[in-house]
Amino acid sequence: MIKFTDEEFQRLTAYISEGYGIDLSKKRTLAECRMSLEMEKRQISSLTEFLSQMRADKTGRLAAALIDRLTTNYTFFLREQAHFDFLEQEILPQLSPAAASFQIWCAGCSTGEECYTLAMLLAAYRDHGGWLPPVRILATDISEQALRVAMEARYPSKALEQLPEAWRRTYCRTDGTGFFTLRDDLRKMVSFRKMNLMRPYAGHEQYDLVLCRNVMIYFNDAARKQLTQRLAGSLKKGGYLFIGHTELLPAEQTLLTCVRPAIYQKARRDGHEKGQRRVSGGIG
Repeated sequence: MIKFTDEEFQRLTAYISEGYGIDLSKKRTLAECRMSLEMEKRQISSLTEFLSQMRADKTGRLAAALIDRLTTNYTFFLREQAHFDFLEQEILPQLSPAAASFQIWCAGCSTGEECYTLAMLLAAYRDHGGWLPPVRILATDISEQALRVAMEARYPSKALEQLPEAWRRTYCRTDGTGFFTLRDDLRKMVSFRKMNLMRPYAGHEQYDLVLCRNVMIYFNDAARKQLTQRLAGSLKKGGYLFIGHTELLPAEQTLLTCVRPAIYQKARRDGHEKGQRRVSGGIG
């Protein structure tokens, strides 16, 4: 394993923190292990040399490789199921017949299991007689490698065990090689885009539901506050934000109210929704 000097590690943590909001300050060994694999593959002997080549690389490929190595893309189907239960039981039945669309943003979609869980849930809701307007799901991530997996939508058959039997039969297709994919119409519900959550979003829309789950746990305090404001600004009035169950929003956040653990709502009008409490607590 290639070891970093103290100066190299400080340069790396500063670059990642300033550019992406990610806090690596307590993850030196992890960073060394992951970056060693990348540097050895490219026959680069030190982090200083890698960073120098990255700055000179006009294609952006080395910067993308660094982010792919240093970001964590752990996820699975129906992760934190309480969120999906709330969507099915509380949000969808309240949709107005006047709604022109139902728009969802999965911020930090990783390898796609989250957005495809949503697609299957929405399809099942409609198949069982529930009314839905046209649905659009935007899935974004900073990792190009994770996005490639998500767009391919091909997963090990073992992951089928995470899904209800009815979903497996109706929405999944095994290919005989130990993998399965999703039905084409469900895949078409989702569009993918590379996005750095710390950068302004040009032409970004407003959403009925935003999922940004288990993302902020990797961010520094300033980045969490900034991201929380951007997520709130991306919600329509009355829209919902789902975060990870180990996360809390910054106490100074005033645009959202907590309706359930890890579930927040933007007020439908000036002031907060009746019966809800303002966001409280520190940063998780």
